[in-house]
Amino acid sequence: MQKDKFLNSLSEDWNNVSEIVVFGFGRTAIRNVDKLAQDFKIAMIVDNDPQIHGKKYRNCEVLSFEEVKDKIQNKKIVVATSSVAYAEISEQLKSIGMQENIDFCRLKDFMAEWYWKNRKQVCLSQTFSSITSRCTFNCKYCNFFMPYFKCDANHYEYNANDILEDFDNYFKVVDYVASWSIMGGEPLLNKELSRIVERVHQKYHSKIGYIQVISNGTILPDTELISTMQKCNVRMRLSDYTHVIPYNEKLQQVKECLEENGIPYDMSVYTQWYDLGVRSDVIPAFRDEEKIKKHMRLCATGCHQLNDRRFYFCGQGFARSKKGLCTLKEGDFIELQKCTGSVEDKELMLKYCMGYPPKGYISVCGTCYGMGKDNDRVVGVAEQM
Repeated sequence: MQKDKFLNSLSEDWNNVSEIVVFGFGRTAIRNVDKLAQDFKIAMIVDNDPQIHGKKYRNCEVLSFEEVKDKIQNKKIVVATSSVAYAEISEQLKSIGMQENIDFCRLKDFMAEWYWKNRKQVCLSQTFSSITSRCTFNCKYCNFFMPYFKCDANHYEYNANDILEDFDNYFKVVDYVASWSIMGGEPLLNKELSRIVERVHQKYHSKIGYIQVISNGTILPDTELISTMQKCNVRMRLSDYTHVIPYNEKLQQVKECLEENGIPYDMSVYTQWYDLGVRSDVIPAFRDEEKIKKHMRLCATGCHQLNDRRFYFCGQGFARSKKGLCTLKEGDFIELQKCTGSVEDKELMLKYCMGYPPKGYISVCGTCYGMGKDNDRVVGVAEQM
């Protein structure tokens, strides 16, 4: 059944679309809208957040659902939001008689199907790379296990050559990625960060929409990094944990530095975290394949990761294997070095990213509580060890 659904979830008239409405203008939309605007006329932008109503992208004003609900009946709507927000927007659109995958669809499904069917291109929304296991915090429930790397042989750090080699292999099977996010640990602890950004941008700027550095805002960027971010059009995403950890002054200094130098940044404030099985006494073990598949679909992670010349469906696979908490199995990642760039290789990559791995699930999902609604293990945000 999964093979039948692959690249056939949308009604056929989506293949000929030239004009779209973008619903959602948060982080997901911002990293993809430039690519969409290159290939489609954006008729309207809609968002449920009153704080951004009236803002403009090019000549298109961000409008509320109430303002447009009578004007979008015959439009094709691409919902560019997180999975959680998509559920709410889906109900809004259904309430005015619109049908999923006929009148509206998820951004990732639209990009995957349209670009493949019309251009035989693999266009992805985002990819992550971790460049260090070192961090300035010791978060007990870090979903990348960073505190547990510090004093053992599994600690890692990547240099510019490592990351560039990853992309040399990645772009054999990917034609375009809207955003590449660099993370850690804390990526600013890696002294190669500036060189990593510069070399990847120099070689692949036409294939990457924009580069984003994810930081907790505890380290002030030096002049070299500031210069590189300006030259390479890099954004920063600052995770604000000041309601838990007292570093308000340092975070404010980082924000002022970015503003003074014209570096765009977003702020992320988290109200809750989930225990994914980092410190639990009993790690979940879903033995039944159908239960693992359901568990994976509920999680619906979009954190596809590129490291070690491998493409991981989920960063948990990378992190758990690096820490020695699991042994990855065939199908848990794509060995990019073995790819030649054939149509078959590209189709495998596309299936993988859309949630159709060879076995229909990733074995790591059987040892992770996940980020879906079946995980009720809420824990303290950034609780320190």
